[in-house]
Amino acid sequence: RLLTDVGATLDAPELPELYVAASPFLNAVTIGMSKPTIVLNSAMVDLLDDEELRFVVAHELGHALSGHAVYQTLLERLLALSGVLGSIPLGGLGIRVIVAALFEWSRKAELSADRAGLLATQDPQVAFRVHMKLASGGHLEDLDTTSFFEQGSEYDESGDLRESMLRLMLVERATHPFAVVRAKELRRWVDSGAYTAVLGGAYPRRDED
Repeated sequence: RLLTDVGATLDAPELPELYVAASPFLNAVTIGMSKPTIVLNSAMVDLLDDEELRFVVAHELGHALSGHAVYQTLLERLLALSGVLGSIPLGGLGIRVIVAALFEWSRKAELSADRAGLLATQDPQVAFRVHMKLASGGHLEDLDTTSFFEQGSEYDESGDLRESMLRLMLVERATHPFAVVRAKELRRWVDSGAYTAVLGGAYPRRDED
């Protein structure tokens, strides 16, 4: 039902198939080469309420509508190959470069999909609550919203070369940015006025692309 609802809001010409996988990890993914498929981990479904789950489903549909599933699938397949090719001297170097680029692309793609999630829920507080639950495992009572966003700002502040390298090492093998970074970037998009402009109808149409 949520997939149908967000599909109508985002004007999806076709809805992907959606499955729930039994897993204790908080995650969801959109994969597939010729046709995208959304997979929600059961831990995510159990943790979130309906509106929060709407944001996640719309986030994944955003991936599907943006063509991200193909690249996510390529990344997963290359990761499976990298161990084999890495055993050959210099054989895995090219693969490692491509994988590093795809990891960076994946982190940026998450920010785009978050915008789709917000456009479907049209409630920034729901989106921020999802990010805070992902950061805390659902223990919102242990989090302070102001401190949460301050942490995102601190992480984003430019430091010396050593700090920049440490930040790079923290995320170099991650497909998602830290939750505090995702929340901060989404809030920045809202504060810029771009989110309100899209809700008001100022966005490119498919027939113009």
